[in-house]
Amino acid sequence: MFLGIATFIFTFPIFSVIDYLNRGIKFVEVCGTIGYIITAFLIYYVLTLLVILLVRFIIALIKKKHHDVYDKTTVILSTVFSIVICILGIVLAQVPEVSYYDFDIAGEHDLNVVVLSDIHYGSTGSLLSLDKMVDNINKQDADVVILAGDVFDNYIGNLSRDEFASAMNRINSKLGVYAITGNHEFKLNSLEQIIYFYEGTQVKLLLDEEVIVDNIRFVGRIDYKHGRKELSEVVSTSKLPLVVLDHQPQYFREAIDVDADLQISGHTHNGQIFPGDIIVYFYNLILFNSPSNGINHFADFTLAITRGYGTWGFPMRLSGASQIVIFNLK
Repeated sequence: MFLGIATFIFTFPIFSVIDYLNRGIKFVEVCGTIGYIITAFLIYYVLTLLVILLVRFIIALIKKKHHDVYDKTTVILSTVFSIVICILGIVLAQVPEVSYYDFDIAGEHDLNVVVLSDIHYGSTGSLLSLDKMVDNINKQDADVVILAGDVFDNYIGNLSRDEFASAMNRINSKLGVYAITGNHEFKLNSLEQIIYFYEGTQVKLLLDEEVIVDNIRFVGRIDYKHGRKELSEVVSTSKLPLVVLDHQPQYFREAIDVDADLQISGHTHNGQIFPGDIIVYFYNLILFNSPSNGINHFADFTLAITRGYGTWGFPMRLSGASQIVIFNLK
């Protein structure tokens, strides 16, 4: 009986793999989401178990008393801690943190720029509510709203254009809503399909384009894997302050080369769940000599990397809550 139940439960993670290979089957998506939660539980069960075993082993050495370090109490504690961690992760993914940064960019007026990245609308494992997201944006009194890539994450035929357009058109922004592409929009869609999905919305999709908003230049880049231009070809010769929007942060030195003041990126999720943050940190550092999260200063240039708003795969965040970033450009 126990073996049968365990076998049934542990088949759910297989659906996560099936869904990744063949998107759009609702039953598989639901089972895949359960599979991600079970996988997260197992990860934290093993990590918690190892910590408890180590602590009990050290206590046994100190007391010089031999007793079993692995018993029923150890299993119960590991199970309870793992469940609590997973619940906390789901809550942190649903309750975004609003982060504020003042940035002196010598613009004509103060500009309140609200940034969300990695929304992952349509992603399996996501518990995203577009309406709730828009409500959170509209609380911020935005001059400009920027969606910094990975806005949707599925084949557009599996998504509701009406739902998406309705949400996008409800965003309140005095000077416009702008978006760039990330890597996930391209996983199942061509550039033409991505452009089509944004039609009927107020969102201006920046495809290697520069726009001037209140005497600040914003340059939106196509994701680096998908045939974009050199940044020097996109940037004008204007001396106005320059903000580069590039979904993936690792090529920020291109922005430095064109004398940008600020680059805004996402992509990394800061690993999303522990120990993913540690893995992402060393991955970016070793392969690209690049930061993977937060506000990073390089002389007269700043690289800002948001953790992102939505989730991919695991419907939880344990390396920092979901994030909305507000830049007060002065």
